[in-house]
Amino acid sequence: MTSIKLKSTNITRDILVPYEFLDYYMPEARGEYVKVYLYLLKAISSNSDFSVNKIADIFDYTENDIVRALKYWQKLGVIQLQFDSSENISEITLNQISKTGSATTNISSNTKTTPAAPVSNDNLAQFNTISSIKSKKRTYSSDEISAFRAKPDVSEFLYMAEKYIGKPLSSTDVNTILFIYDELNFDADLIEYLLEYCVENNHRSMHYIEKVAINWAEEGISSVQEAQASTELFSKACYPVLKAFGLNGRNPAKVEKSMIIKWINTYGFSMDIILDACDRTMNSIHKPSFEYADSILSNWSKKGVKSFKDIEQLDLARANKKKNATPKPASPSKNSFNNFDQRNMSEDSDSLEKMLLQRSNQTDSNQDE
Repeated sequence: MTSIKLKSTNITRDILVPYEFLDYYMPEARGEYVKVYLYLLKAISSNSDFSVNKIADIFDYTENDIVRALKYWQKLGVIQLQFDSSENISEITLNQISKTGSATTNISSNTKTTPAAPVSNDNLAQFNTISSIKSKKRTYSSDEISAFRAKPDVSEFLYMAEKYIGKPLSSTDVNTILFIYDELNFDADLIEYLLEYCVENNHRSMHYIEKVAINWAEEGISSVQEAQASTELFSKACYPVLKAFGLNGRNPAKVEKSMIIKWINTYGFSMDIILDACDRTMNSIHKPSFEYADSILSNWSKKGVKSFKDIEQLDLARANKKKNATPKPASPSKNSFNNFDQRNMSEDSDSLEKMLLQRSNQTDSNQDE
C-alpha cells in the first residue's frame, strides 16, 4: 500500500494524549486499537511516513487488523478516514476530542467515507452480536441521569454498585450501568446479581461488568434465576471442558455451550466421562474440537454407556476385534518371473538321460565299424 496522508485539527509537535481519550475512549477499547491510535499521534507529531503495512509490521498485526482498528476509531469519531478510488485509505484526520467524550470533525462534504467494519474477536459470531448490542449505547445527559437517579430502584443499585466496586462511580461508570438498565432492560435485582457475580470472581472493572451484561443479554437472560443457571453451568461444566481443551480465557460459543448442555442433559453423562472424551480428542487429533468430542459421546450414548466400566468394555471389544481380525492372503505378485511357465524337473531329467543314452549307443556303433 502507498503512504497515507495524515492531518489533524489539533496539531502539536509533542506526543500528547488527550485526557478525554484516556477517560472516555481507552477503557472501552481493545489494546491493539489503543496502540494504533497512539502510533497515529506519534506519526503525526513527528511528520513521519505512515502506511497500513508499515504499522502492521511494527506491531506484528495483519493489515486487516490495522484497518479494523482505524475504522473502529472512525466509528467513534476520534479519526476520519478518506478513501481513494481503489477503496484504500488515502488520508486520516485526527479529530479533536471534546470534554464530553465526543469528537469534533472538520471534514468537507465531498470526503468519501465508508462505515466502520465490525471489530473482530476470537469468537467472531458472538462478538458481532455483542457489537450490535453495544452500538445502542449512548451518553446520557446530566438531566437524564438526574431523572434516573430520582427512581428508587435506580438510586438503590447505583448505591450498591459503589459498595461492590469499592469506590465512587465515575460519570462513565454511571453511564454504563444506566445502559445496562435502560438499553439491556436489566431490572434492579438482575443488576445487583450481575455486580455480585463479577466482584465474587475478582472483576471490579466496569468494562468487564458491561461485557458480562451484554453476554447475558445475547443469551436472552432476563432474570436472576436464568443468570444463576447460566453461571452455574459455566462454573460446573463449561469451564472444566474449556480447561481440558486448553481454551482458557474465553467463554464458550453458543454452539459449544449447546453441545455441553446436550452431553449433560440429553446424554446424561457425568463430567468425568465428558472430560475423558475431551482427553481422547486431544490424544487423537492433538487439537481442541467440540465436534470430535461430540462424535465420541454420541457414539457412547448410542451404545448405552453409563459408566467408565461400559467404556472399558467397549475399548476391550474394539481391541479384541482388531487383534482377531484375519488378514487377507496376499495375492500373488504379477511379475514376469511368476508368469513364466515353470518346467517339470523330473520330466527334464528323463529326457536328458534318454538323449545321452542314444548318443552313447551311436558312438559305440561307429567305433565297431
